[in-house]
Amino acid sequence: MNTKNVIPALALLLAGSLTAQADIQKAQAPHGEVKDAALCKAEPAVQLEFTVTGLTKENLEKVQQSLTSLKTQVYVCAGCKHEQDVAGQCAPCKLALVATPEPMLLEAVPTVDSASIRLMPMGARTMRYSDLVGALTKNSIQIDTAKFPLAGQSRLVLRGGSAENAKAIAKALVDAKLFESVEAIFDVPSGEIRIAVHASATPPMHDKVTSVIDALGTKAKLTDVVWGPSALPTKA
Repeated sequence: MNTKNVIPALALLLAGSLTAQADIQKAQAPHGEVKDAALCKAEPAVQLEFTVTGLTKENLEKVQQSLTSLKTQVYVCAGCKHEQDVAGQCAPCKLALVATPEPMLLEAVPTVDSASIRLMPMGARTMRYSDLVGALTKNSIQIDTAKFPLAGQSRLVLRGGSAENAKAIAKALVDAKLFESVEAIFDVPSGEIRIAVHASATPPMHDKVTSVIDALGTKAKLTDVVWGPSALPTKA
């Protein structure tokens, strides 16, 4: 065997391995560091599967197109392509982030036989329940809230309530043991109660959460559910 040829070959293999490992570490770097844009955009979020009414073979394709065409606004660095859900400046590049509409979902799979829709949101993008309702309503599709799981980490958005209501609603959700964690605030500028929740392996259904909130008799009503970066706990 010619060892003169083997040693350089091994060196090249080692260098390639180290480069690939470095690329993965870049993509997994915490916020504020340079990330690989292609890998970051491919990060999956929690999968949602729910039941609907009105889904037929005739409107199947239109429903899928309506869902996959949904976009959400993100802020992107023109340099390293880092993106986030709020405006600001890219720390490594020192460039102002540019507001850009980007796809909300990795995939949307409606199935006529089971009258259901399976969604895979982008992990770094924000998805809103109200956007799903809007896209489906255009095609005469209705979500069955009794079979719509509030899976993973999400934020409940309520309107019509007060700071005192926020505390009472958070306590009711904790007492009902619907989520593993509950953190509520009252946002004064918007007048919204925002509740960051994290579901267990068996998530509660939308209608169950609504019934617990409505049973308190306050004026606060659940108006939206948000997944993605905007679902993270926030301070008033």
